[in-house]
Amino acid sequence: MPDPTPVTGPAAETVDSHLSTLQFCTTGVGTVDAFLPGLDIIPQINSGKVYEDDTDIAAAHRSYSEKALPEDQDWELAFRHKPGIAEQKSFTDLVKAGTPISIKVTRASGEVQDAVFIPHDYYSGESGKDSGKQMFACIGKLQQVQFTTLAAV
Repeated sequence: MPDPTPVTGPAAETVDSHLSTLQFCTTGVGTVDAFLPGLDIIPQINSGKVYEDDTDIAAAHRSYSEKALPEDQDWELAFRHKPGIAEQKSFTDLVKAGTPISIKVTRASGEVQDAVFIPHDYYSGESGKDSGKQMFACIGKLQQVQFTTLAAV
């Protein structure tokens, strides 16, 4: 089976309030092939780098070294829930099944973060600030985070 063809441009409802987008793989881990619509804000993603104190007892100043394995980071994503949208249904079905999902966040600045999202839990409810706005949110961990930058055009 061939890899899915990545989407080439975002639709208006897939761009958050900071002009960023989130793409995901509709089959779990693999090539991103859909934009997630309904996002207001995409949360920050950290590199996962962690440093530990390796200061010698006789040293005058502390020193640190990077741990060999990055930390999985907690991550929570919420969006306006419209179950009739095929891309949202695909994403929420993966989350509810606990399936790892490849994601790609492209920031308006040109910064790109690729990661694997491991969903642990999810919930739904209404937005606290907008009466009647239905929300879906998922909580989990990010692994294999990579940062790149789009080429200048």
